[in-house]
Amino acid sequence: MELVLFSALDGLPMAVEGFRDLDVIVPSRLDQALRLLSGPRVPDAIYLDDTRGVALPDLWRAVSTAQEAGARVLLNMSGSARNILDDARSAGVAVLTERDPTAVAAWIGLQLGLHRGATTRNTPIIAIGAAKGGIGKTFATCVLAEGLRRRGLNVLVWDSDISNPGLVPAFRVPSSAPSYLHLIQRGPSHWNPTGIQPFIYAPEHTRSANNWGAINFLIGSHTVARAENDVRLPDWQSFYQGVTTLDTYDLVLIDTPPDYLRRPYATHVLQAGGTVILPTPPGARERMGVGHMLDHFREHAPERLEHCALLFMEPERGVTVTVNDVAGLFGRRYPQVSALGVLPRAPKLASLADEHDGYISMIDIGPHSAFTQAVHRITDALCTRVGITPRLPIPRSGPIARALAHMRGERAYTLTTASMA
Repeated sequence: MELVLFSALDGLPMAVEGFRDLDVIVPSRLDQALRLLSGPRVPDAIYLDDTRGVALPDLWRAVSTAQEAGARVLLNMSGSARNILDDARSAGVAVLTERDPTAVAAWIGLQLGLHRGATTRNTPIIAIGAAKGGIGKTFATCVLAEGLRRRGLNVLVWDSDISNPGLVPAFRVPSSAPSYLHLIQRGPSHWNPTGIQPFIYAPEHTRSANNWGAINFLIGSHTVARAENDVRLPDWQSFYQGVTTLDTYDLVLIDTPPDYLRRPYATHVLQAGGTVILPTPPGARERMGVGHMLDHFREHAPERLEHCALLFMEPERGVTVTVNDVAGLFGRRYPQVSALGVLPRAPKLASLADEHDGYISMIDIGPHSAFTQAVHRITDALCTRVGITPRLPIPRSGPIARALAHMRGERAYTLTTASMA
């Protein structure tokens, strides 16, 4: 069964997702919900309430459109909006006046004849978002995934930026890798753990034998699989529900596209109970883009703004504004949003990693560098934020750690002329 959930009620999407055999779509605007009702595949039911501040005539128009399309309508109103409930009942609409998300979810389940599924793990979902390209979104995804792997955690990296697949070259993903775009074309009945598992790419070069975790991938790049059309938002949201049921990973990192108004994937993650990390270089255009995205979140998921975090990046040469200056600006305008840390620039490490014949992380090239130490601190802060206990401690660094590593015969990976392409 497919349910459209048009609501800003905090916690409702997560409460509803516990029902078996239910795909939940959470549009952020009423026009998106109306397009779903007029599309080729009409949802089975739609839930509407007045928590998004939509005018009553517009809500009533959505009720009428849903009934004409043959979708079951569930209406939850309070305050002055309650005056339309009698008319709704007369039109055969199920109505409620409730604001507790658990009670609302139970009512939805009762109305639709749904049953709770078995208790599953609450795998943290983290979206890496940006309002413009080229600010380090994919780079942040890569270094966070590697930092988490070194803490003994298993990470699924989902490439959702189909138009600009930076993860494919970064992790040296071959064209023979499976693509979830093929699975999307098969339809919602396949978007479950059993159907998704064969489309997960599990390379050998992102796992190791020293008790570290592993990084696996859901790749959607057109360089791997060419699709006729981009993934529809309702399909992406339904596929997201299937990904959240995977129980073999400690967390999921989603590299989202920058066109957040047309593909509001990061917004959906936030509304569905996940966390959003925004890479934040201090340049004027970059921080303006971050501000626009936070304004968008404040409009569509105001109660979830505290689940956003800024990942500051040291400025490039020539940029006069500092991270401290920018952090103060964001702190005053968005006090609910915290900082995850500051990622230093390391152009030499990045260049060596890019020029290597195969995949290698910057952390491997400079295991005791300021960049690597910062990645470990940021990773630790991220684990604390989402409630994950790493299986391994933070790798030691500094002169003593380097001396101990030398005594054990360990050394950092170095590139030679023969090892370069």
